[in-house]
Amino acid sequence: MQNFSFAIALRVWHPNIDPAVVTARLGITPKHQGKAGDRRVTPKGRPLGSVHAESYWSADPFDRGEYQAHEDAVEDVLFDVLGALAQHKTFLLLLAEQGARLHLQVSTHSNRNYALELPPALLLQCAELGITLVHDTYPYPQNW
Repeated sequence: MQNFSFAIALRVWHPNIDPAVVTARLGITPKHQGKAGDRRVTPKGRPLGSVHAESYWSADPFDRGEYQAHEDAVEDVLFDVLGALAQHKTFLLLLAEQGARLHLQVSTHSNRNYALELPPALLLQCAELGITLVHDTYPYPQNW
């Protein structure tokens, strides 16, 4: 049995889209967002003295937070996310055509060895939606 925790994030970087458009089209509430040209601020609202070079939008697709691999398989959760995003294929591909980068990120943590097995069907679904799959690993617990 695999023993690790993980979190899932969908991230979009776009040259200039209003992040509210991404929210409205996907029907997912973002955890973080910023519009190209707007002033950058810390999570507590303190100005950083620069502007966003591009628009950014990031969400936990199911607003779930941390998963435990012994309860939910990463591969199954990724398939579920991609299945939910499939209805938005035209919009996602339009974003990519406009120069956006779309990432489906799985961030994992464990102090033991583990492996992710990503079947071709999962990678094909990512490709068909214009989404890059990212695996980010941490050697210490995170606050997801």
